Amino acid sequence: MTAPRPGAAMRAAGASDLAPPSGALVLHGAVLRPDGGSWDGSRYTGPRLRAIDRSGLQGMTGLVAVVAEGSFVGVVAATPELARQAGARLALDWDEGEASNARAAAWRRQAGAPAPQGRHDGGATLQATYAWPVPAVDQAGTWAIASWRDGDLMVWAAAPAATLRADLARLWNLPADRIHALPSGQRAHPCALDAAADASLLAHAVGRPVRVPATHAPRMPVAAHTLRAALDAGGAIATLDWQDDGSGVARPSMARLLARQDGVAPPPPRHMAPHYAFADASVGLSARAPLDASPALWAATQPARVFALESFIDEAAAAAGVDPVAYRLQHLDDARGAALVRRVARQAQWPGIDGEPAASRAPAQRPARTGRGFAYACTLDDSAEPARRVWSAWVAEVAVDADSGAVALSRVVVGHDADGVHDNDGVHDARTAPGAPTAALAAALAAARIRDAAGRLLPGQAPFDGGSSRAAREEAAPPLAVDLLAPAGGIAPAGDAVAPIAAPWSDAATLPAAAAVANAIYDATGVRLRAPPFDSAAARRSLAAADRPRRLRRSAYAWLGGAAAAAAGLIMSALPWRGAIAPVSAPDLSLYSAQAIERGRLVAAAGDCVVCHTAPGGTPNAGGLALDTPFGTIYSTNITPDADTGIGNWSYAAFDRAMRQGVHRDGRQLYPAFPYTSFAKLTEADMQALYAYMMSQPAVRSEPPETRLAFPYNLRPLMAGWNLLFHDGQVYQPDPAQSLAWNRGAYLVQGAGHCGACHTPRNALGAERKGLSALLAGGEAEGWEAPALNGLSRAPVPWTEDDLYAYLRTGFSERHGVAAGPMAPVIHGLAELPDQDVRAMAVYLASLNPPAPEAAAQAAAVNTLEQASAPDARLFPTGGERLFQGACAACHETRAAAPLFGARPSLALNTNLHSDKPDNLIQVILNGIADPAGEGLGYMPAFGGSLDDAQVAQLVDYMRVRFAPQRPAWTDVAGRVGELRAAARGLAATQ
Repeated sequence: MTAPRPGAAMRAAGASDLAPPSGALVLHGAVLRPDGGSWDGSRYTGPRLRAIDRSGLQGMTGLVAVVAEGSFVGVVAATPELARQAGARLALDWDEGEASNARAAAWRRQAGAPAPQGRHDGGATLQATYAWPVPAVDQAGTWAIASWRDGDLMVWAAAPAATLRADLARLWNLPADRIHALPSGQRAHPCALDAAADASLLAHAVGRPVRVPATHAPRMPVAAHTLRAALDAGGAIATLDWQDDGSGVARPSMARLLARQDGVAPPPPRHMAPHYAFADASVGLSARAPLDASPALWAATQPARVFALESFIDEAAAAAGVDPVAYRLQHLDDARGAALVRRVARQAQWPGIDGEPAASRAPAQRPARTGRGFAYACTLDDSAEPARRVWSAWVAEVAVDADSGAVALSRVVVGHDADGVHDNDGVHDARTAPGAPTAALAAALAAARIRDAAGRLLPGQAPFDGGSSRAAREEAAPPLAVDLLAPAGGIAPAGDAVAPIAAPWSDAATLPAAAAVANAIYDATGVRLRAPPFDSAAARRSLAAADRPRRLRRSAYAWLGGAAAAAAGLIMSALPWRGAIAPVSAPDLSLYSAQAIERGRLVAAAGDCVVCHTAPGGTPNAGGLALDTPFGTIYSTNITPDADTGIGNWSYAAFDRAMRQGVHRDGRQLYPAFPYTSFAKLTEADMQALYAYMMSQPAVRSEPPETRLAFPYNLRPLMAGWNLLFHDGQVYQPDPAQSLAWNRGAYLVQGAGHCGACHTPRNALGAERKGLSALLAGGEAEGWEAPALNGLSRAPVPWTEDDLYAYLRTGFSERHGVAAGPMAPVIHGLAELPDQDVRAMAVYLASLNPPAPEAAAQAAAVNTLEQASAPDARLFPTGGERLFQGACAACHETRAAAPLFGARPSLALNTNLHSDKPDNLIQVILNGIADPAGEGLGYMPAFGGSLDDAQVAQLVDYMRVRFAPQRPAWTDVAGRVGELRAAARGLAATQ
């Protein structure tokens, strides 16, 4: 007799059984991955597991099992923390992996070979590579739970049900109907399939439900596609070779690749086949694909594949001298798709569709630098069940500014169709108001998706918009009848009504958007952009350069006039005085949207304005904080919108001049303790938003103490010469060779975050030292050492991107320590920023350091350091050990017991113990951590009132010898304790 199926049992028991198990019923898993893993499109080709050393797990309570199958390794424990700790204590021995295999070698040979040869009768060949930025993925909080019942598998995960069932069925060689994908209540996530497969293996091994967090986020910065074609004598594509970097191939779950590498063979890789008919077409990987591409990244990069194919088709049409729509129809053997292409082109009044000759669309008959582009897609939408085929076509019309290269989208016409729809007349003109009498709701939904797709392609400079919630952005989005992308009209309403949208809207219908806009830009300028976004600095430079010959023919007199104006500007910037900017009445805040003000709040949070402009116990931003500098004490000013004592009567021009040039509204030079040298890098959009936010805050009447420095530093006009020597007022320029995340992080670190103000060494005149080697090479702030953030870091274990992200996001890194002193308020400010901004900062900072060693080497280094710091028979400085046992051991002696006060970092790994200076360790002992950087970190009591200078010095000497035995002893610690204590007293007296 067979056991009843769990699905029937759950239906009989009630809907409550659909909820994931919780509490003591669930065990927790952690999975260990090999570094440098790869696959060849069919099987795993990376490092393989040779041996596991479990000796580090001896005596560990709460551990349930270590699961190893093939090269899959995981641990199961009673709590997530115990599982994580057990994984960190395992020592894994990996081999170097396969250097190559037959299939990967064949693909590499194919990638390096000449263009494919076919029946092209002596025609030309065409090749192009297209790149697509892959957004960073926040994996925090994503999890999966698996449970086995009577041979059936129940899984709760944020992955598409069809994809989940298919992969797990192949992993376990089970019929798909025995895999039950249940709702987890999470948003869909690219890492969820990996977590679900991991959980299924661990749950099967221990016979209980197991919960596994997502631990492997995709890190591919771009998706790259190279297409090569041989054209026949008439210009048509005869053969097509499409090489993929791996992002466009849906790989199996890592559990399948690692655990079943010698068992059940995965099916052939899934790749989007061209939606045109060619005499010969091949699709494959250009090399072994990294495992960084998650299985669900295939869905996330569908726009990349459509963008590559449709841009390439457009290039081929241009090479053949054939109208782009006619060229597509020439290669399209899908009657339903061809009908949609014709309907959309007709709706957009594309010449040549209804008998009008295509030649009438000559560029001379259109306004200068305007163009239109076409793109089409036919894809499988498997986001819902059952999966359905979706056809879509776009016409985009753009205008490109000849001087700046800025692109404005003036009109789009979108049509879509889907399986299961009998009425195929679903054409939607986005100029039509959503209040049309037919299909109003469908039109509104389509308009929102169209607007969202266009916004990602032409985002302008909107770095902080990610901080707003999706609901807030959608609520604030203008209705479809309103101009969408100013300045030139955008998407405007039309008088004619729209035909009903017969097909239910699918996000797959937006896939041709990027190619349509890129093709329109090419039609307008002759410049082919092969990577979005199309409003990036690099794109704008390329588009503006297209008009360079005309500009070079301008009069020599105009050139000389410009040179004279530039020289005059340089002279004016060096003048020791600057003219006052007239006061104005309070700005009309109704001119600024709520989104702009919110964006300004995030700029202010990134810049920590409130930290420096608030005295202890004072009103936020009212000024009065005493800033101790080598040149004397400087008091921060009131930056609330009070007209008499603050900036309430400052125009935007005055505000912008102060932020970028360091000049007060009244013409006085500001001291660079105010980091205008960094704020100058802000974009115009961010500066405008910051001004709007500051002017929207409560006005506070407050007159801070006046800054009075000793001669000659009290001569403010000298700052004009300082600026001429040391200040670069240029807005941040993205590096086109780096990823979007890197550039975003560099913009934040160098600009609003002004990290260099503390972490870059300064010269004798107080300016940050120049050069890549000096960038973030370490400095001082308020009596604390600001450690180096580049390759000069004294951290005993190298900082990784994940370490930096954890520290900036929470104020705590397990392998480095807790944020204290001036860094704690910085963490408070960063907590306001969207997660992708903090991750971007970590990406950039990690790039300044040497590559971190592999996980196994990192774990070994950590283990060595902690073992070296264990109490032994060594002779320690007199009295230091006794003081440590009395004041510190309760929290810091052993990390195996439960913590008493929040987080408990390892002192053996703490950067402060390994520094060249004892300053930070002394400061923490004297002042404690009364205001931790984040909730849950706990506080540390101050010992400055209970220990004298000699006792603090004894304690510091002991901790240095014990926890950093590889480093030389500090000298004159007692003297430094006295200096720091006196400086703190002096600074407190000025407040």
